[in-house]
Amino acid sequence: MCACNEPFFVKMKKHIVLLLLFTVFSCKKEENQMMTTKLKSPLSSVQKHAITVSIDRIAKKEITAWKEYNTLDSLLKRFSAISANEALDNALELTDLVKKLKDSIRPKALASPAFKTRIHVLENETLRLKDMTYISAITANEVNHQVTKIVEAFAATNSKINTVYSQIELEKKIHSTIITTDLEVLQLSQQKKTKEVFPIKKKQRKL
Repeated sequence: MCACNEPFFVKMKKHIVLLLLFTVFSCKKEENQMMTTKLKSPLSSVQKHAITVSIDRIAKKEITAWKEYNTLDSLLKRFSAISANEALDNALELTDLVKKLKDSIRPKALASPAFKTRIHVLENETLRLKDMTYISAITANEVNHQVTKIVEAFAATNSKINTVYSQIELEKKIHSTIITTDLEVLQLSQQKKTKEVFPIKKKQRKL
């Protein structure tokens, strides 16, 4: 049967089907383009942020049981290579962990105003990142710059921890050296007194 003799409603049905198919494919194409654009956007580009100072062997032994520090350390290691979008997604958790760290300075050696100042600086930087989550027009450069400041503040905190425990270790060595020296002096003094009380008799030469 010739297509020109088809009823009007059949022709309309075919046109509608073709129109629907075209619309579906167009929407799908547009969605793929939007996804590609999003993936290529600066906010989705991974940026590296090196944590320049880590906890050394001496300090690590002293803070092993400090759960709040270890949890924060694990999260911030993810920030060493992170996109601006991911950083913003983790901003609330990061702020919460820093607050918990601030409220739980358990090692007595770190309960000093100087160390608390380092934590305070770190907290302020994380709060700034948290504020950025509410700014719709925030740029990738602004977020990445703030992440760098957070990582630097954390490195400064690590540096202070290392310094505190290195100083304690040095004082222990000096104290140990002084005690050892005092014992040696005491032993020499006692030996000298013994010789004075019980002088060694010289053997007489035979004629």
